[in-house]
Amino acid sequence: MKLIARKSFLLVLSISVSVSLYAQSETDIGDYLKAGPEDAGKLMGAYLSPMITAASYGFNGGWFTTAKAHKTLGFDLGVSVNGVFIPSSNNYFRPSELGLKTTTLVSPTSGNAPTLVGPKDATTYASTYGGQSVTFSGPKGLDFKDNFKISGALAPTVQLGIGIVKSTDLKIRWMPEVSAGDTKVKYLGFGVLHDIKQHIPGIKHLPFDLSVMVGYTNLKGKTNIAGYVASGDATKPQELHYNMNAWLMQALISKKIAMVTFYGGLGYNAVKTTADVKGSYAFVPVTPVTPASVDPVAMSFKNNSFRATAGMRLNLGPIYLSGDYTLQKFSTVSVGLGVTVR
Repeated sequence: MKLIARKSFLLVLSISVSVSLYAQSETDIGDYLKAGPEDAGKLMGAYLSPMITAASYGFNGGWFTTAKAHKTLGFDLGVSVNGVFIPSSNNYFRPSELGLKTTTLVSPTSGNAPTLVGPKDATTYASTYGGQSVTFSGPKGLDFKDNFKISGALAPTVQLGIGIVKSTDLKIRWMPEVSAGDTKVKYLGFGVLHDIKQHIPGIKHLPFDLSVMVGYTNLKGKTNIAGYVASGDATKPQELHYNMNAWLMQALISKKIAMVTFYGGLGYNAVKTTADVKGSYAFVPVTPVTPASVDPVAMSFKNNSFRATAGMRLNLGPIYLSGDYTLQKFSTVSVGLGVTVR
């Protein structure tokens, strides 16, 4: 079976996880389309929601390791990995609480279905749409706790910071488009850090750094999901498109003591993600009275949360190692390695 929607979301939202896990899936998120467009959107949204939330906070991590801005044309280049802790309450969802119109969960009798990050429990659904009845298997979870020995996900970032003018840094993070199976994904982000201590009389000469920053990351991708429902128009390819817009606003403080920089921050996350099923789908036989459905599913996820970060950076000449913890809705641990000049 193709590497399609379920696996592509794993690729997009937990890029550093081994691709070998994809082969462990026996069913796929595309099977939810058999429930018809309205119920499919509700089931897909509930299944994906915990992983999308984890990614929302994961890709907002690793923006800073100090509150001190570079001198003009000074720079840093680093790689960080942000581990996101996913509460166990997100391992399951209850289809009966989604307001499904024509679909019911047949098994298990507990009424619980695994989310993408949940266990590998089998599920069976019965649905009647357009006068046609169908029974299908739902996707299993990836069992993060069993496979990775942690209840979480990983989000890697590569970032460049450049000093421009008046104690202000421009930050850029990126990943060029990469492909795996039928999936393509890329991301790009920008941030600005500015030293505000210089503008506050009475403290600008004190031995610590104080700044504010704003960061924005856009992650987008698409996956071929052809084959689960007949196409109504070959010129409209069946694809899953996803787009994440993550904003971060943060006040930062840091203090360097010998080779170690201690840093912290208070701020706010604002993240919106859309996941849309695009293309033409013949959920029922196409006739002049029952045309194919075009772009039948549109999902939207919002994840907003205050955040508090504390961390430290070990400075070894131009090379640094960093680590921090961020308390937020889904808390994160970030570790990084990089080089910094001026």
